[in-house]
Parts: sequence; C-alpha cells; structure tokens
Amino acid sequence: MPKSDRRATLRFRIAIPLHFQLAKSSEPECAAETLDVSSRGVCMETEAPPVIGAIVEIRLRLPEMIMGWRVPEWRITGQVVHVESSEPGKYGVGVQFHYYEAMVAPLDVPVVKVNATSARLIAKVGSLI
Repeated sequence: MPKSDRRATLRFRIAIPLHFQLAKSSEPECAAETLDVSSRGVCMETEAPPVIGAIVEIRLRLPEMIMGWRVPEWRITGQVVHVESSEPGKYGVGVQFHYYEAMVAPLDVPVVKVNATSARLIAKVGSLI
C-alpha cells in the first residue's frame, strides 16, 4: 500500500513559513517552510536539518481549515521521523506532532495544550480569543 494511502489525516500541500529548534536547546531557531501539513505532522524544507529522532519545537500559523480552530500561532512539539536531501543545500524533514499549544499574541503564553495523536485536550490555561 502506498505511504499516502496509509495516512490517518488529510495532508494539505501548502507553503507556510515556520521556525523550529531542538527541544530544550539554547541554540537559535532555524527557518523552514512547510511542503505539506496535517493535524498530525508536517513535511518541511530547511537548510538546517535536525537528525532523525530529534525532538523539535515548531512555531507557525496554521490555517483554521487544518486544525479546526482559529489561533494566532501554534507551538508544536514533535519528533523528526525522516530527513531527505531535496536539492543541494535543502532538506525535506518529516516531523510527527506530539503536542500542540495554542499561543495568544502578544503575551506568547499557551491557552490550550492538545495531544496530537488523539486530539485530547490536556490543559486549558485560558479561553481562546
């Protein structure tokens, strides 16, 4: 069965700028852009690929059609599941989401935290704006 037929959620081919860094790292964020995205993961293109198995934190704005919620910015924790060279100096990086946090601007504080695999609400810090 082709890989695309086994996906649990619909993927959207959309280019969204994002920033990521290794979890619990003091290193600066790296820039990337989505190639496709779903509620459970992302394939992104970057010049600074993390290693397979790394836990990364991603910041991006996801359209309401993907997540079902209108949120200014998402902070997402996930695990790198594949890295492939797409062209010289560019890499396609697949990240499986573990948790999302809906962030409220300009305070940059989470208002909800959701388990990505079950869409189960973990914590509600405040109400969505």
